[in-house]
Amino acid sequence: MSILLDIGDSLRDLLLKKVNELSDENCIVLDSPGEIEPNSNTKLSIFLYQIVENSYLKNIEREPIGRDRMRFPPLLLDLHFLFTPYAKNRETELIIIEKLLQVFHDGPVLKNDLLKESLKESGNEEIRIIPNNINPEEMNKLWERFPNKSFKLSLSYILTPVRVPSEKPPTIIKRVIRKEIEIHDMA
Repeated sequence: MSILLDIGDSLRDLLLKKVNELSDENCIVLDSPGEIEPNSNTKLSIFLYQIVENSYLKNIEREPIGRDRMRFPPLLLDLHFLFTPYAKNRETELIIIEKLLQVFHDGPVLKNDLLKESLKESGNEEIRIIPNNINPEEMNKLWERFPNKSFKLSLSYILTPVRVPSEKPPTIIKRVIRKEIEIHDMA
């Protein structure tokens, strides 16, 4: 099971259904823009460029399993993605950008049949898709990572929270099943 790969596949499946300009599975790649050679084929790069531990949800409690065991909490991540379209003409790239904006606006949560089964099994019931409004300076720094590549209009989104289950074995606990209270007269 690879949570990160399954997130990419879930995004690919969603966009194949919603963006007509991306006609088949090979049109959507999980490669960086630096690895894509511009040609006449229409493509969308979904590039995971940053992984950050979610500090707001870091201190969640252990989860109960039955009556006598507790599971260690999962690692909770924020995944930063860059979506970059490639086409033989600029108009098609703009159409793809607009469709991406529309898809993520209309459905800002990956859940139910939009998630791969392995993601649901690992506790990822809902993953929010949040616009990451990168300013031009930050976007320029990001594109500097791809030497000899011209800047292309791109969108950035954060998928959060992504749960990666702990591999620590559950701990056995003793629950209070019966409580006895004795009252003594102090007089």
